[in-house]
Amino acid sequence: MRFLSHFSMALALAAAGTLAFSAMPQEAQAAKKKKAPKVKISKEMTPKVVAIQKAMGGENPATARPLVEALLAEPLAGDDQYIAGQLAIQLGTALKDTGLQEKGINASLASGKTSAEQQPSFLFFSGNFAYSAGRYAEARQKLQMALDAGYTQNDVGGLIAESYFKENKFQEGLAALNSALEAQKAKGVKPPEDWYRRGAGIAMTNNVNGAAGIWTYKLVEAYPTGENWRAALSVYRDSATPKLSNQENLELMRLMRKADAMESERDYFEYADAADPRRLPGEVVSLLEEGLAKGDVSSSSVYVKETLAAARGSVAADKASLGPSERDANRSANGKIALATADALLSYEDYTKAAALYQTAITKGGVDIARAQMGLGIANVGQGNWSGAKQAFSSVTGARKTIANFWSLWIDQKSAATAAPTQSPAAS
Repeated sequence: MRFLSHFSMALALAAAGTLAFSAMPQEAQAAKKKKAPKVKISKEMTPKVVAIQKAMGGENPATARPLVEALLAEPLAGDDQYIAGQLAIQLGTALKDTGLQEKGINASLASGKTSAEQQPSFLFFSGNFAYSAGRYAEARQKLQMALDAGYTQNDVGGLIAESYFKENKFQEGLAALNSALEAQKAKGVKPPEDWYRRGAGIAMTNNVNGAAGIWTYKLVEAYPTGENWRAALSVYRDSATPKLSNQENLELMRLMRKADAMESERDYFEYADAADPRRLPGEVVSLLEEGLAKGDVSSSSVYVKETLAAARGSVAADKASLGPSERDANRSANGKIALATADALLSYEDYTKAAALYQTAITKGGVDIARAQMGLGIANVGQGNWSGAKQAFSSVTGARKTIANFWSLWIDQKSAATAAPTQSPAAS
């Protein structure tokens, strides 16, 4: 049984959103006023400017539009082109005509007279207008120029990423979004949660190679809520290529439970199926009884009734087999019995014995070492042995590496929360 979780779907829907920002006309006008350069109107230009200003100051400023557009169409350069651009920005703002504003800003930039202080803002607005018109390559070029010139407002980095997403260039867009995140962090600013969710949603819905695990990790690293842990682990599980095995899924679901991220019946059923009531009956009983106590699963569910009955019916015989299995594990020439017995002990939360047998399995060999290291790490977590757990997880290679990284991240967050000083009531 494999489910697409609620939060996986939520992140998928996030991919249909946007991080784009639409510049307000008054902001373009404000940018125009920043230390405007000194310019000189040519003799030929003067009567045209006078006529435009007179029309703009009259009862119907719209009568100035054809005059401004005719001026912009002339082969102007330098000061004259800059002045024509400024008039277009001013009239465009008054008429709420973004098309005219765009022409004015582009004319001002092309004139070479835009001041160093104005240029970053003008480049941004030019790029933003191009973005709104669907000219994404042009938008990206202008926005990058604005960013390079020192413009950092209005989520310009996120808008560059969006320009790639609009063209279905998902890898390039995720790289741009990551650059925007790192730039924010370098300034000591925590990037918004929506940026991480956007990256995770894009990566998952578009099957970007390996990116879903990376972006969900980033999400929960920056915003480690139970909701985000559930989203991160669910998205990773649903998008993993190749699909996780039952054992790998079990290792992931155990972390979801530790992170208090279990919420729906789907989570519990996914976990119970991965554990298997015939293989690890004690863990299935503990899990489903916990779900019932929390009200997360229904006592009337046929699945719950049947699975609990099967698991409870197997617990006594399973526990009775542990002693002989431990003895056989220590006598065996390889680690296979030790690994299976450690799995069983871990399911009953006998973490000390489980850790010892996982170590025996690793030492004797003949087993999947990455799986044994994962078990050892989880057993050490159960004992509160954070350093031992992290050491075991750091040794995990192959397909389980991402799962091990998630466990290590959770340990870091748990350790930081435990170490954080608690403010006394008197100090608050």
